[in-house]
Amino acid sequence: MTKPDTAGDDLDFNVGLVAVTLFAEELEHEGVPTSAGRGGEPAVGRMRYAEFSTPDGLAMRAGFIRWPDGSADVQPLDFLAGPDAYRRLEGAGRLTLSDSGAGSLVGLLRAMKFSAGRQYQTLASVGWPELDALAGSDGAELLRSHGAMRVGSYVELKPEAKRFRDDPAFEIDEDGAEAVFTAFAITRVAAIQQSFGKRGVQVLHA
Repeated sequence: MTKPDTAGDDLDFNVGLVAVTLFAEELEHEGVPTSAGRGGEPAVGRMRYAEFSTPDGLAMRAGFIRWPDGSADVQPLDFLAGPDAYRRLEGAGRLTLSDSGAGSLVGLLRAMKFSAGRQYQTLASVGWPELDALAGSDGAELLRSHGAMRVGSYVELKPEAKRFRDDPAFEIDEDGAEAVFTAFAITRVAAIQQSFGKRGVQVLHA
């Protein structure tokens, strides 16, 4: 993937101590949708991509891809620099969104977290207070300010949900890339930056 020439059209914003650049151009991307499962067939989707950086030296790119089957996900693309802890996102960092049934997409807000007996972070259920701490501000309001249509529990936004029904979630429309990358910054990048879930580690705020 080559970096498009979009000078003047890109969007820079911060989520706590995470700096995000959302590039304006939409690209084609061939890959395997998360919805296809392991061993799924490759497909060609439409992608917006962003670059993330942090004070501890991270520089990485991730793509928000809408797939032909109606699903969408955020997939890490390039790890450019930074501490090895962030490389965990290459294997466990996808953020998946599904069709709400009304033409919008709903994403579940789970975060990379240390759990008992594990030496590495995995996706875990969290509540809004934990998301607020990771974001360094009101997480729900932050998502709305970056374009989320609605925030709430997963079952509120997707009534047919059978798992994680009470977990936080957000809903986007066709122009929801900014909100999606905000969610990724909170639940993936900031969570690793702050060693979320590790005892004795203080949560950092901007």
